[in-house]
Amino acid sequence: MFDGSRYEIQQKIAIGNAYVVSEEGREILASKQKKLKLKEDFRFTDADGGEELFRVKADSVLDTSAAYDIEDSRTGERVGSVKRSLKSLLKHEYQLLGPDGDVVATVKEDNWLRAFVRRMVTTLLPFAYVVEADDGSEVGRIEGAFSFRDRYTVSVSGDIDPRLVVIAAVVIDAIEEN
Repeated sequence: MFDGSRYEIQQKIAIGNAYVVSEEGREILASKQKKLKLKEDFRFTDADGGEELFRVKADSVLDTSAAYDIEDSRTGERVGSVKRSLKSLLKHEYQLLGPDGDVVATVKEDNWLRAFVRRMVTTLLPFAYVVEADDGSEVGRIEGAFSFRDRYTVSVSGDIDPRLVVIAAVVIDAIEEN
C-alpha cells in the first residue's frame, strides 16, 4: 500500500462525503467524513471497511483556519497536516505539513482563470491542482475527471510521502465540496 506513484480517488454515492482510494486498479482505502461534528473528522479504513488505518481531525472548529492532522491509526504516527493557505481566496491553495509541522509542499489550483470559471460560470469544469515542493519543483498533481461524482487521479513523485498527498486530496475535495 502506497508503493506506487499513481492513485485514483472516487467519491461514492452516499449521505455525506465517502470516498474510495485505489492504487494500480486495486482498492486500498475507504473513507467517510463523520457528520454532525463541530470539528471535521475523517476515518480511512482498509478497502473492506474493516480496520481503521488513518484518522484526520481538524484542530479547530473554523474551517478557514483549521489544520487537518493526519495520523496513522495503527502506530499513532503523525503523517502530517493539511492547512488552508491565507492566499486561498481566488484559487484554492493548501499547505502540506510534514510530521514535524514544517511545510513540505503546497497544493495549488492549476490557474486563476480556470478557478474563476469554476466558481462563477460552471462547476462542470473539473478541478486540477499542482503539488509543489517548497523549492517550487512539482512533486505531484491532482487532476479531476468529468464525472457524476468527484473523481481524481493523484500522481506523486519525489520525496513527498504519498499518504500525505492522497489523504490531503480527499480532505480538500470534501471541505471544498468541489
